[in-house]
Amino acid sequence: MIQLTSIVEVSNLTHIYKGGLKALDNLSFSVEKGEIIGLLGPNGAGKSTAVKLITGILKPTSGSVKVSGHEVSDNLDTIRKLIGFMPQETALYNDLTAYESLEYHAELYGVPKEQVGDRTIKMLELAGLMHRKDDLVKTYSGGMKRRLALVRSILHDSELLILDEMSLGVDVQSRNLIWNQVRKMKDEGRTVLFCTNYMDEAEALADRVIVIDNGRLVATGTPSDLKRQYVGNYLIEVLIEGLGANQGSEWLAEKVKLDVEKVSDPLNGGPRTAWIRSLEGHTDLPLVISRLSDSGLIVKQASMREPSLGDVFLAITGSMLRD
Repeated sequence: MIQLTSIVEVSNLTHIYKGGLKALDNLSFSVEKGEIIGLLGPNGAGKSTAVKLITGILKPTSGSVKVSGHEVSDNLDTIRKLIGFMPQETALYNDLTAYESLEYHAELYGVPKEQVGDRTIKMLELAGLMHRKDDLVKTYSGGMKRRLALVRSILHDSELLILDEMSLGVDVQSRNLIWNQVRKMKDEGRTVLFCTNYMDEAEALADRVIVIDNGRLVATGTPSDLKRQYVGNYLIEVLIEGLGANQGSEWLAEKVKLDVEKVSDPLNGGPRTAWIRSLEGHTDLPLVISRLSDSGLIVKQASMREPSLGDVFLAITGSMLRD
């Protein structure tokens, strides 16, 4: 078994912005070398603040952030050579060509002059942009810009990649290329920490996910472990007739003898939908139908599926809208 070592250590991290907004509240987590980590959380949870502290863009109010054993705030020059960062805003120079953009980045990060040309060409090939290398970046589509920003983050041979909304606003083909490049980065021994609001992206790529809310760590684990812990192996969905307005999740859980994820709001006395957590799946489904019938309710429809990471996310953070 490969012995992993921490490449990122976040310890008791608190950050308060001017005006008193506490974005992070005593946050602690670690990222092991060679992992792909998905950092998840509702809007305003503190994801982007955490990323800015790890990359040295911000200094923490209190607590510690280390990358490869170096305290970030005390070793910015070293840290910036270790990290490749792709922000939400691609931060590309629109009046440069793709080739010029990568060439400039290589020189800025100290890539040896004799290697700049070869590395720039390699990155353009990885991004699928060789045919547009001499075109100005401002003529690129959103997907092309995201691909260019991604390869720019690894141009200086960074060992830690931090990607903030890597596939934001891109087409399916660009998203597929970006995902494949992230997997390839892991195969090359790099570590990837990415923030995303796309649960399918986290499920497809992450070895482990870290969920934060209100600036605090609320859950961490592999996607499969979190599904079992917070939702179950299966979700049973039933459309029920006769369920009263005051007969919600707790009442229904007593009847079916299983945890009820949620029950839809009543609508003009019509059928309501309930989502029920199950570990046994095919064994529990007929029992649920039988127990509901025994309680005088009519099951109009029933189905079962494996939970998604989106189900887990809602179970942990709730379904209320966030600004």
